Amino acid sequence: MRPKACGHYDPPLAISAHGIRTHGHWQKTFAEVLSGSPTKIAAYDYDRYGLFHFLVPALNHRKIDEFHDWYLEKINDHSAKVDLNLYNRRPCLVAHSFGTWITCNAMLKFEDIRFDKIVLCGSILPRDFNWAKLFARDQVGLVRNERGLRDPWPSWASHLPGMGTSGSNGFDWFDAVIEEKIYDEHGHNEFLDKKHIEEYWVPFFQRTPSPLNLLHGRSIRDRQKFSDTLDCTGDIDKEVFGLKYQPVEVPLSLALDWIKINPDIYTFLIDRASRRPVGYINAMPVDDSLYARIRGGTVTDNEIPPSGIVAYTRDQEIKIYLMSIAVSEDHRQWGQGLWNLGYVQLIGGFLDKLINYRKHCSIRVTHLLATAWTDEGLQMCKSLGMTPVGNDKSGFAVYEVELAKLPADGKGLVPALRRLLRVYRDPQR
Repeated sequence: MRPKACGHYDPPLAISAHGIRTHGHWQKTFAEVLSGSPTKIAAYDYDRYGLFHFLVPALNHRKIDEFHDWYLEKINDHSAKVDLNLYNRRPCLVAHSFGTWITCNAMLKFEDIRFDKIVLCGSILPRDFNWAKLFARDQVGLVRNERGLRDPWPSWASHLPGMGTSGSNGFDWFDAVIEEKIYDEHGHNEFLDKKHIEEYWVPFFQRTPSPLNLLHGRSIRDRQKFSDTLDCTGDIDKEVFGLKYQPVEVPLSLALDWIKINPDIYTFLIDRASRRPVGYINAMPVDDSLYARIRGGTVTDNEIPPSGIVAYTRDQEIKIYLMSIAVSEDHRQWGQGLWNLGYVQLIGGFLDKLINYRKHCSIRVTHLLATAWTDEGLQMCKSLGMTPVGNDKSGFAVYEVELAKLPADGKGLVPALRRLLRVYRDPQR
């Protein structure tokens, strides 16, 4: 069964959480805007939380446990409509200021807190907040982070433990699943009026939930789970690549040896209903010797030795071989062409990963290499700025790009690659 195209959708429940030194009067406005829809409303109101309380970490952490208890109570109250085990029957969340810190840290602590979509405004979460864990555990599908460039409070809050400037400077990565919306003239509270809620929050919540989410290899801690996940990719390869795949079919034992060196060579596309992989990208850092052999067409995929795989460590320059990317036929959006949702998520997730490694580990990728087995693969290579440099053993074109030689404006390249190039020029962006 093919996933439905994006359209109108009414979330079963919308939860709101306010900030400090307020009773969150905007929550009543939010409820009024949604009052004519089937969506139920629940406002997390923890009274007027004063500045003195806010400066005491122990009191702040107490709110995390309180929100968890309140959340479970509300889910139980709306159990006829809400089902946390179904991605398209989960509540949505809008949180402001300290409410962003409470709710998102509660998600990190308690895996049974789940949302479909989240709107953050005036966020005081740190820029490197661990979204990876939440997406890996399928606790959230999509995030909208509204940033006010005239908002002084995130900067002020960043001096306190566990808080940061995501409400003004944005999160470090995950652009494929976190939409950063910048408002040049907004301060801390301008997001909270009726017109903004109607024009931006409601349409965001009413998008049809995506049936797919990303899972990076480094987030899989259990070897058996990793093995089971890899085992599923063989069927995807046979479907996507057909007879071209047979001569270079990678045995599971070899793939398991690769991930002993570097589990993050894989990013998987997961069906949120079945929790099974329906797509993946294999992008492996390799040493110079192996890179040259692949570039020269003398090594096939099933001949790549684990000894040639490079682990992600700090302060390094690496070359990456894009071995394969595939999405099962049943999980491609018809009518979207090459860049359908699944491929956009995989390419975006992979490049966001490289952005993260650059910012936090000073890792820079210098070259990308790939073999175009299909017409779609050839188009992808071109969209990444790659050009042909030879052929592999079967006669398929080998493509390469040296990132430092790409145009500074990134014209003609996929958006995620343009972001990566900007970060390489300025890691603080």
